[in-house]
Amino acid sequence: MNTHKTYVAYDAIAVLDHENSNLGTFQQLHAWQKMRPSRFRFLNMDEINFSSEHDDLVDSTVKNRLLGLMAKADNLLVLVSPVTDTESPILNWQISKAVNRYHLPVIIAYVGKQQLGDTSVQDNWHLLPNKIRKYIGRDSARMCHIPLTQDKLERALGTFSVGSQNYPWNSTTIF
Repeated sequence: MNTHKTYVAYDAIAVLDHENSNLGTFQQLHAWQKMRPSRFRFLNMDEINFSSEHDDLVDSTVKNRLLGLMAKADNLLVLVSPVTDTESPILNWQISKAVNRYHLPVIIAYVGKQQLGDTSVQDNWHLLPNKIRKYIGRDSARMCHIPLTQDKLERALGTFSVGSQNYPWNSTTIF
């Protein structure tokens, strides 16, 4: 049983471009949570409307809501795939706040991968958001890298938590 609450960060362009985004993966996570609520506790981001993300007032409101959700989180899950915009301002902002303000352990899930090996971080470097690459370069955040499978995700979310102070060893831990 997993009691940790997870904040999910993914490329926000998903709301505007359903075809070339990780929105389908985000929806899959919600389906897993419905099937197994004792194993997955993703914080609800459905209520946030990104449709006017460039408007300063809306941008400020959205960011305040996201910060409120992050404050409740035990860990951060970042979805990465070939369609992730590595330069997405909102995605990189979320990662930065989760690490620097809330000190959340970061779980990077590679969409479409069934397993990871010793060279997986280097092999998938181009998929990682800029902020993640920066933290890896400095080894300044505790992150683990997993293939996005139900069992690996459940184990990582149940293991790493700010509340229990269980963190990955460094920024390139393969779990």
